[in-house]
Amino acid sequence: MNKFLDIMVKEYKRFTSEKGVMLIMIVAVIFYAFWYAMPYKNEVMKDVPMGIVDLDETDFSRDVVRDLDITDVLDFKEHYLSIHDAERDFFRGKLMGFIVVPKDFQKDILRGKQVSVSLYADSAYLVVYKTIYAATLQAAIENGARLEVARMMKTGVPKKQAITVKQPFEFISVPLFNPVGGYKSYVYPVILIMILHQTLIMGLGMLQGTRNQKKEKYTVDPKDIPFTLLARSTMYVLMYLFYGAVAFLIFPSLFVYPAHYNLIPLFLVYILFLYCVAFFAQTISYWFRMRESVLLIMVVTSLIFVFIPGLIWPRESIPEFVNLASFLIPGTCGVDAIIKLNQNGASFINILYDYLWLMFLTIAYFISAVYLTRKSDSKF
Repeated sequence: MNKFLDIMVKEYKRFTSEKGVMLIMIVAVIFYAFWYAMPYKNEVMKDVPMGIVDLDETDFSRDVVRDLDITDVLDFKEHYLSIHDAERDFFRGKLMGFIVVPKDFQKDILRGKQVSVSLYADSAYLVVYKTIYAATLQAAIENGARLEVARMMKTGVPKKQAITVKQPFEFISVPLFNPVGGYKSYVYPVILIMILHQTLIMGLGMLQGTRNQKKEKYTVDPKDIPFTLLARSTMYVLMYLFYGAVAFLIFPSLFVYPAHYNLIPLFLVYILFLYCVAFFAQTISYWFRMRESVLLIMVVTSLIFVFIPGLIWPRESIPEFVNLASFLIPGTCGVDAIIKLNQNGASFINILYDYLWLMFLTIAYFISAVYLTRKSDSKF
């Protein structure tokens, strides 16, 4: 036990002597954890700048415009006389979209004809387009239902019966795990775990890359490599346990996103996840001949690592061979299990498959890390 603690203390001293590693594993973790929360502070989009082209200028068309404008999602800054004028401001960046009410809108409705109201929106920004489309569609449905009920009442149908005929059942939306439907509640917890995942790999990769560059052995006696690897990894696991405690206990209240505080299974998974990442980092570090190598590789692969767990982008939409390869990366099962426990309120039995696979990867990467470290030491 004393030897184990001695190795941890020596590793801590080595860590504090490596300014670049400290920058990655302390400064970068803190900076990115706070920085990524800032762009998504408002959760959902509000007051999206829009324009309206009312080519009819009747009571019915003004009712449509009013119904659209009363939402807190859309902000109709300008009313235009022609589509050309609206297009001009759209391409200048003053608007994110505009709506066109066609000529003879009221006349066609009174005749019982179906009328098209056109929406022109910037679909290059998916979140913006979804917000505009959903708000416009909701307003159109409500306006259409009101006109239909009014038409039925004119034929002698009582109002209550007309409403029932038009809407025989009420649709109630219950958004699970993300009540406000916000982007921050959805993506930030994933990003937070991936920050810990990436910085741990980069930090340990830089340390081993430095040893390889200086032709420095991991241990004097090759037989001590498994014990030393476990002790050194434990030092960083304890360090990242502190980050995890802050992320899981403080950040949900600080940045206001859902969390279930399912702590015992959460930390059982998180600790195993950290060991798996540490051993994975030591394994791939065999190919880092310079300390800067890990930075170049991780910068290129960071975006890939964020997408492959299947939470930012649906796993069903990712090619099957990529899905299969992704299970070799600790973040795939680790992030999935942590999000299910902390954000979705799952029980331990619900993530048992992820936990068992993570345990298998931890053992496999420990064995591979020992083998490759011995192989690397034999060259020096």
